[in-house]
Amino acid sequence: MSKAGTSLALPALSRDGPLDALRFLAALFIVLYHVAERAPVSLFSLSPAFGRGYLATDFFLMLSGYVLARTYGARILRGDVDTWTFLKRRVQRIWPAHLVMLALFIAFFLATTAVGLAPQNPQWFQWDQLLPQIFLVQAWFVPGTSGWNMPTWTLSALIVAYALFPMVWRKVAATSRPLGLLAMGVCAWVAVDQVALTVFGVHGYQLPLRFGLIRGVPLFLIGVLVARLPVTRLAEQQALPLAAASLAIVIGVQPVGNFDYFSLALLAFLIYAAGAAKPRAWRWAGAAGRLSFPLFLTNTLTAMVWFGVVRLLDAKLGLPLPAQWALWAVTIPATIIAAWLFERLVDAPLQTWIKSRAVRPVAPRLAQVRQA
Repeated sequence: MSKAGTSLALPALSRDGPLDALRFLAALFIVLYHVAERAPVSLFSLSPAFGRGYLATDFFLMLSGYVLARTYGARILRGDVDTWTFLKRRVQRIWPAHLVMLALFIAFFLATTAVGLAPQNPQWFQWDQLLPQIFLVQAWFVPGTSGWNMPTWTLSALIVAYALFPMVWRKVAATSRPLGLLAMGVCAWVAVDQVALTVFGVHGYQLPLRFGLIRGVPLFLIGVLVARLPVTRLAEQQALPLAAASLAIVIGVQPVGNFDYFSLALLAFLIYAAGAAKPRAWRWAGAAGRLSFPLFLTNTLTAMVWFGVVRLLDAKLGLPLPAQWALWAVTIPATIIAAWLFERLVDAPLQTWIKSRAVRPVAPRLAQVRQA
C-alpha cells in the first residue's frame, strides 16, 4: 500500500449529530413521496417539488457509502476487518429485520384476501417475485415487476456495494488526489445516467427497480469518495452553517425546476459538511437516526393498512374533504409510531440476539486459555 494509504487519518465520525438528523429527515421525505399521490388531491399536482423524493433515496445511498467509509475505513486498512467479516456484519444488520417485515407483508396479503378484500395494486403481490425479495436480489436485473416491500431494492443494490467496499476503499485510501478521484466518480455517474437516458429513454432514478444496481452502486461509491476528502479547518469550524446553507439551497431550487445534477452535488456537499461537524450530544438526533432504517422498512405496509382503513371508512360514511385530508395527514405520525414499535420490539431485540450469538463461542476458548 502506498504511503498515502497508510497515513490516511480522518477525524472520528460524530454520532448523535447532524448526519443522524439528516438521515431521519430524508426518510421522512421518502415517506411523504410514497403517500403524496394518496392525498385527496395529489401533492404532485400541487408542486413539482413533491415529485422529487428520489433525491432523498439518492442521498441515502451516498450517505451509506460515506458513513461506512468513515466508520470501517481505518479498520479495513489495518486489516482488523476483512471483506467476508464486513459483508457478514452488514447482512446481519439488514437481513433479519427485512425477513420479519416480509413475513408481515405476506400475512397482510393472505389475511385481506381471506376476508375478500382485494389489494388496490395486485401487481405488488406477485408470488414469483417473493423469492428474489427474500434473498434481496430483486435489483440484480431479475425479470418481472418488483413488488412486496418495494423500497428494499436499495438494500439489494447495497449488498453488492458492501461486497465491493473493502477492495474499493483500499484503492481510494491510497490516492493522493481525492478531489480529482471524486470528480472522476461524478463524471462516471453522469455518464451512467446519460446511457440510461439513451438506452431506456429515462434517467437512472426512473429505471425499473430490477435495474437498481445501475442506480445504487455508483451513488454509494460517490459517498465513499466524499469520505476520502480531507476535513479542512474551515469545514470543521463552519460545518453546521455550511450544511444548513446546502440544505436550504437544495430545498429552495426544487419548486423552481428540475436541477437533479446540481441538487445531487449539493447533497454530496451536505454530507461532507455534516460529517465534518464536531461531536454533538443531540440525543433526539440519535434517536431519530435510529428510526430511519425501521421507517424505511415499515412505511409501505403501514401506509397500505392505514389507507385501506380510510378507504373502508369513506365507502361506509362518505367522508367530507376536510376529514379526508385529516386522515391522510395522520399517515405521517402513524408511520413514525409504527417504525418506533418495530425498532423497539423487533429490530433492536434481533440485533441484541445476533450480537450475543457472535460473542458466545469466545467464552469457552477464554476458559481453555485460563486453564492452560
